[in-house]
Amino acid sequence: MKTRVVLGLTMGALVLLAALNAVPAETELDIVRPPSSSDAIDAYASRLQVGPPERHANLSLYPLFADGVIVPDLELTLDEAIERGLLEIAELKPAEVNRVRLISRADEPVFIMGGEMLLGAKQDRIAGDDLVVPPGAELVIPVYCVEQGRWVAKTDAFSSAGALVGSEVRKARQRADQGAVWSEVAAEQSRLNAPSETGALRSVRESEEVQDRMRPYTRALGDFARDHRKARGVVACMGSEIIAADLFGSRTVFRTLWPKLLESYVIDAFDRRGREQAPDSVRIRRWLDGITRAEKTRKPTPGAGTLYELHGGGIIGSALVYQEGVIHMELFRGYVVRPVRYNRLEFRRDRLRQHRDEEPRGQMQEEEEAPERGFRPPD
Repeated sequence: MKTRVVLGLTMGALVLLAALNAVPAETELDIVRPPSSSDAIDAYASRLQVGPPERHANLSLYPLFADGVIVPDLELTLDEAIERGLLEIAELKPAEVNRVRLISRADEPVFIMGGEMLLGAKQDRIAGDDLVVPPGAELVIPVYCVEQGRWVAKTDAFSSAGALVGSEVRKARQRADQGAVWSEVAAEQSRLNAPSETGALRSVRESEEVQDRMRPYTRALGDFARDHRKARGVVACMGSEIIAADLFGSRTVFRTLWPKLLESYVIDAFDRRGREQAPDSVRIRRWLDGITRAEKTRKPTPGAGTLYELHGGGIIGSALVYQEGVIHMELFRGYVVRPVRYNRLEFRRDRLRQHRDEEPRGQMQEEEEAPERGFRPPD
């Protein structure tokens, strides 16, 4: 009898212990966390594939594919929201150069791409960063001035220019420096012979000469996004030089913004040399591998989602993550990429010549390490 009691207690203890041990396993399953926003960027990059380029004159465009990525539920863009009266952007009171007020009347989120042009109010601006505007939100958003010589109200609210600034001006935004943006605006106006009394960048788009010179590019490449219906983005090159890359979660958003994107690449490509051999897909792929090597630093955003600055691995840029997926990633070269025609024997000869001339060791080491940071044609 005594033995049976002890056995019964033992069996009961075992059942209780088994039940207790089962709880942590169920709890762990319940608290599994989704991947971080920066992980979403790397996951997107790991799925990238580069298609064969299309080319006109010195501009080459490489379609980018990324099957199986998370696609955020967001397709309403700046132009459509303003056209439908769902978005109002106006000056603050008192007005500030680098901040404006935004009111959304939409019942869905709105995507604004950094570099999209806003006309009117006291001076023309561009959106400072990629932004997801939550439904019904009232925000103060960062902007950059692209009309240095005016501070007089033309309109109560901004209108959309239906345009994106050129890639060099977009790249200047990454420095978070209004002076750098003004400098690039002036350089673009000077290069394209499109001056403005107030320094307004819109003078470039309003120049008949500029528009005439852009038309051959837009005729040749205007259907790029439609022809590559599965593409989620593009890398643009001028000759052997990489200009920029734009990647999206939504193919629909990519196609919607394509006319603006193409114009921004063309602005930087025409009227420049760059008829060298375009990079091959291997070199483009290697450059894009810099996404996973880049340092990703969170940057404040007044809207929804998580905004990151990307720096390193041969790139500078930003990425906006929303609903665990990439809304948009913009990339620019972080340094000068060596052209395809680079010859290692010439490099060795130049290095030996420097050695004979007794150049400082520090400079020699900088030159010696340069090929490892750049790209070389495959062996």
